[in-house]
Amino acid sequence: MQINTALFGTQEINDDDLITFPQGIPGFESNTQFKVFHEEGKPTVHWLQSVDDSKLCFSVMEPQLLNLGYEFSLTAEQSALIGLQENDELAVVLVLSKSGSQDTADIESVPSDTSIRANLTGPVVINIRSRKAVQVSLPRVERVTLIRAVD
Repeated sequence: MQINTALFGTQEINDDDLITFPQGIPGFESNTQFKVFHEEGKPTVHWLQSVDDSKLCFSVMEPQLLNLGYEFSLTAEQSALIGLQENDELAVVLVLSKSGSQDTADIESVPSDTSIRANLTGPVVINIRSRKAVQVSLPRVERVTLIRAVD
C-alpha cells in the first residue's frame, strides 16, 4: 500500500509494518494505524506517521536514550487492547514535542530558542508480536538515581 507523508513524501509500506492503536492516540482517536519511520544517520529519533492523515506525525524515542527506565503495570483493559500474552515482548517509546518553532521537518536543526520535551507521563507501549499499541497515562513518574561505590 502507498501512503503520503509530510516528512518523507509518498512511501510504499506493507501491512505487516503497521502499528495499530485500537482506540487511537488520545486527542487523535480517529487515527488508528501508524507506521514507524526513521531517517538514515539519525538513529535516536523515530517518526510515528499516521496512515490516515499525512500531516499527523509524532516524533518518538526510546526512554533508554535519556537514561530512563520505566516500571509500571498495564491495566487489564490495556493488556487486552494490545493483545498481550505471557511471553510477548513490549517496546516503550516517548512522544516528543517541540516548542518555539512550527517546523518539525528536521529535529537536528533545532533553533536555539526551541526546546524539545519528552512526554514522560504518557509513554507508548507497543506489543511487538501483535503490532498493537496504547498510550499509557501515568499519574506520577519518579526518577530514581542509583549511586554505587567504586571498589
